[in-house]
Amino acid sequence: MLRSLIKFLRVPNLIIVGLTQYLLAEFLLWRVFREEGVASLLDPLHFFLFVLDTVLITLSGNIVNDIVDVEIDKRNRPETVFVSQYISVKGAWGLYAFVVLLGLGLAIYLGLHIGQPLLILIYPGAVVMLFLYSKYFKRQALTGNITVALFCGGVAGIVLFAERHGFSLLSPLVQGEVAAAFATYAGFAYITTLFREVVKDIEDKDGDALNGCRTLPILLGEKVAKRIAFITGMGVLLFCIPLLYLLQFRPGAWAYIIFGSLGVVLPMIYNLYRLATANSKADYHMISTLTKGVMLAGLLFLPLYGWLG
Repeated sequence: MLRSLIKFLRVPNLIIVGLTQYLLAEFLLWRVFREEGVASLLDPLHFFLFVLDTVLITLSGNIVNDIVDVEIDKRNRPETVFVSQYISVKGAWGLYAFVVLLGLGLAIYLGLHIGQPLLILIYPGAVVMLFLYSKYFKRQALTGNITVALFCGGVAGIVLFAERHGFSLLSPLVQGEVAAAFATYAGFAYITTLFREVVKDIEDKDGDALNGCRTLPILLGEKVAKRIAFITGMGVLLFCIPLLYLLQFRPGAWAYIIFGSLGVVLPMIYNLYRLATANSKADYHMISTLTKGVMLAGLLFLPLYGWLG
């Protein structure tokens, strides 16, 4: 039951979402705020609530995804099915409603507390987007993949949006550096997630086909989907290699190159090699799992960038 519950809640993913926002704030934003004498709009308590709200958005998406996909998951991952086995579908919907309402209340409080009403609108927008993804988008070729990738990139972007007042007080040169750093991480999160989502569609194609989904491997065939995944994986490399080249001009360039090569570039090259020869569900699952490691390495790049920068 514990394994199924962890899978149902996607606990590692929730931790990564929260960690991403904390690391982005500490090493890309607050560090600059301290150097420039700019006050953060969110004090530690309210930034924690801000991160918690993002985690609740993610959790709501995880729950509704498992509710909608209960029959698909029984075929693709029967050993980790939680809904219908440990909790009824009705009970899962009740939990979903509770999480959504809790997060909405928190978003309203935060928006009013810091005088940023636009933050309130982001919450229902994100919840609706993830609901539509689970109900409709994920069953269509690329639509669902791009939706999830945009959400992962948005986890980074919303931190800068929430602190845009302090950001506006920075000098133009520093603003450019901070914006470029955030855009770089958001772009990395987007392209890496897109690669993994296409690979997951290939891994799950049999169960998806039985439930009327029209994902890339079902609509165009596994070979074409593999080519699209390969191109996307090459995009990850084309994104990272020039970045490592530019970082050689910063202090501690050797650390960037070693960490980036071992944590991102070499694993992605191996992923592409395995993708080219993959012919089983286990092969695609291994590639998907290794891609999670690449994403984690990209996240851990942030404290390295902050300490050496």
